[in-house]
Amino acid sequence: MEFGPKLRELREQAGLTQYELAEGIAASSFISLLEAGKRKPKSELVTKLAARLGVALEELSVDQGAQERELNLNTAKVALSSGDLEIAEEFSQKVLESGPHGVLDAASLAASVVLLQVKARRFSFDGVVDELEQLFKDHPQAVPELRARIGNEIVRVCLRSGNFAFGVQRGEALLMKYAAEWPEPEVVELMVQLGSCHYHRGDVARANEVVGRALKLAEKCKSPRAMVQSYWQASVISASRGDVTLALSQISEAMHWTKLAELNQVLPILNDNAAKWMLDLPHADLEKIHKLAESAYLDLASQNNPGPAANTCITLSEVELRKGNLEEAQKYVVRGLSELPEDISGPRISLYCQSAKILFRMDLRDEANSQIEAAIRLLESADHSMDHSVLWGDIARVFVAMGSKDRAIQAYEKAISVGAAASVEQIFLAEANA
Repeated sequence: MEFGPKLRELREQAGLTQYELAEGIAASSFISLLEAGKRKPKSELVTKLAARLGVALEELSVDQGAQERELNLNTAKVALSSGDLEIAEEFSQKVLESGPHGVLDAASLAASVVLLQVKARRFSFDGVVDELEQLFKDHPQAVPELRARIGNEIVRVCLRSGNFAFGVQRGEALLMKYAAEWPEPEVVELMVQLGSCHYHRGDVARANEVVGRALKLAEKCKSPRAMVQSYWQASVISASRGDVTLALSQISEAMHWTKLAELNQVLPILNDNAAKWMLDLPHADLEKIHKLAESAYLDLASQNNPGPAANTCITLSEVELRKGNLEEAQKYVVRGLSELPEDISGPRISLYCQSAKILFRMDLRDEANSQIEAAIRLLESADHSMDHSVLWGDIARVFVAMGSKDRAIQAYEKAISVGAAASVEQIFLAEANA
């Protein structure tokens, strides 16, 4: 038996209240947390509690091996949440190595999930979804919170790897089957991931519906993490609809809850989103936007988060471009490209587009054409999605700025056809699910 239930059992056998057991030893509220399994006692406290209960120390002693495994697992989870992937990997491995041979107990299963999450955070997606699906299938009796974590990670990996269609299909199935069983904060996370997949597939209406439900559930359960996730995705949808004022209000709420949830690694991404949207405001305060984006970039670079950091370089470049500082604007593009891994295409395409605009303004037309052609080559090798429709639109606007009317029309036509293909596939998916 674990320490918490054992303590409660012995206390009740002794006829003591939590206050009576705690008197002179600890706060009664701490005894409540111990019995609920939300805190772990130090060895000196265990000795005092055993004496107060009139039992041998051995009856109350904690299995040190189990306690160490749980501590290692918690360390791995915290490290993953804070973006320290090496620590998360190291302590997850410790949990697996100290577990039963050939069997995944609860701690080993949780550690296996963390290792797959680490792999995905390093943008190494090969086989991750298949392994997560296998864990989900092989452990139907795992606690709902862990099952939810596995299910959410499946949809998240689909989102991060660009497999939006499967993310929609799997997310809808999980939501339909497990929404009533899983903890509410985990259901909010599932809804947000699913809504984001719908958004990237071009079904903004369904995305808005799902994220709206997530926001209501987050407000009901008052989980800071759930509030961050739902307000963040709601702000993205509002911005895509052109309601910048609402988007900034929603992202401000996300920032507020980020601080309460201590999700420090998320804050710089929110800051960059806010900076981008502030550029669309009338009479944008370029100095304020620059400071916000620069702070976001420094935080993301320190976290070794290259994709979002590259996006922040685009924001900083655009600020300098609007100021007329063309060389400074190009320096930010070069910085973003130099730090971005080759297999992250989205930000790279946007950086090429930004570079083409700047080089054309500098009257370096051959170099500008080279950059826009590089963007097109990358985009043509990608699957259809609403993201790629937006990128084709960006390319079209670059051609407009360069005075290439025919190429601009071709790019706009491509944007429309790619967006339509994504929407048609969305309809097929909806019919299949029905």
